[in-house]
Amino acid sequence: MSTYRAASHRLVESFSQLEAYFVPDDPREGRMGVEWELLPVWPGGRLVSFGGRGGVGRLFGNLAAGGYGAVRERRRIIALEPPGGGLVGLEPGAQVEMASPPVLRLGALETHLRKTGRDLQAGAARLGFELVPWGMAPYGGPEELPDVPKARYALLAEHLRRTGDRGRWMMKLTASTQFALDFLDEEHLRRMTDGALRLLPYLLAATANAPVAAGRRSGHATLRPLVWRRTDPARCGLPAHLFSKTLSAASLARYALGRPALFFVRAGRWVAGDGRSFREVLSRSGPLGPLTLDDWALHVSGLFPDLRMRAYLEVRALDSLPLPLVVGAAALLKGLLAPHRPSSWPRLLPEPRPAETRRELLRAARLGAAWAPVRGPRPAQVWPRLFAAAGKGLAALGERETLLSPLEVQVASGRCPAQEWTRGTGGLWRGPAAGL
Repeated sequence: MSTYRAASHRLVESFSQLEAYFVPDDPREGRMGVEWELLPVWPGGRLVSFGGRGGVGRLFGNLAAGGYGAVRERRRIIALEPPGGGLVGLEPGAQVEMASPPVLRLGALETHLRKTGRDLQAGAARLGFELVPWGMAPYGGPEELPDVPKARYALLAEHLRRTGDRGRWMMKLTASTQFALDFLDEEHLRRMTDGALRLLPYLLAATANAPVAAGRRSGHATLRPLVWRRTDPARCGLPAHLFSKTLSAASLARYALGRPALFFVRAGRWVAGDGRSFREVLSRSGPLGPLTLDDWALHVSGLFPDLRMRAYLEVRALDSLPLPLVVGAAALLKGLLAPHRPSSWPRLLPEPRPAETRRELLRAARLGAAWAPVRGPRPAQVWPRLFAAAGKGLAALGERETLLSPLEVQVASGRCPAQEWTRGTGGLWRGPAAGL
């Protein structure tokens, strides 16, 4: 979620303070949240802008008038607070992101996303557009519509123009589903990270949902991971420290310290970083003045690896998906990763190696359901055992194994959502519906 809210104005005085950012406070086994991004599109499939009488900004204004809380930046509504908690935010191309509150039960998570999604969808329909769960917009280029008027995005856009050739595509044209899970201690974090690294190519291949770009099939089941890989190598992808057997809060802090600082907020104004790492700015901050823990939290929010740690683990590699598959993927991740007790299921999948895992993610993105790893078992060989292990994990956490069903059905079909994209009226591409 990219909606800025001040965290702590305490000055940074020691490394232990930075390290503590990655240590959970009152974690709960099995607690998780979801951030679900949807693309606003007109009936022809082209993106809807933020501004204008029928734009996403008007949608937010209407919902605020109808009972949603409004979060403003320079008097513009840039986020909404649903009555049931969580937040609805805006990505740079006016993608709408629903962030659930962290919950212990997947049923509560699904109820929240369904209720909020229906409110958003009904409001969009009244303005003549819809919100769709596609990993990438099938039409248009990144500069076809103006950016959402948020100061953060103006600075991010300028930075990404220097760091890769697809940063603007990432900002304006893509949408994802992200999962956040509590970890209880560093040992648990290491097991969760190891398991997620092993699982990601299999799950990405089964759920790929972005096959069309610029009006034609791209040759990838999802182009979104490649776009992210070509955005900013200093802050995206799968950094090497995630593969370490000694992954810890200290190593996470050292990684973040070494990344270039994107921006700071001073007296309500956004200030661009100058290319130096947070460590370098911390040692010589100049006109910025002493750095605070709020600066640190903002800096970490500007790092975009496929697995990101705060005081919880974020799995960020999947496309936007229909709600049933969002719930199914959440159930799989919860059942496999969230239990604190060690499990034998990770041994079913290849041990993660940095270069190999990065390659396999891109191969899975290109091939979708036809993907099989160069080293390791084919998906059809292991999915039944993974679902069985996830079911046991869910049962141990008091959840229903049937929550896995939408993903099980998808996997059993031998297809991924990218293969459900069709040409409709006038030859226009359409992907799956939101499933609300």
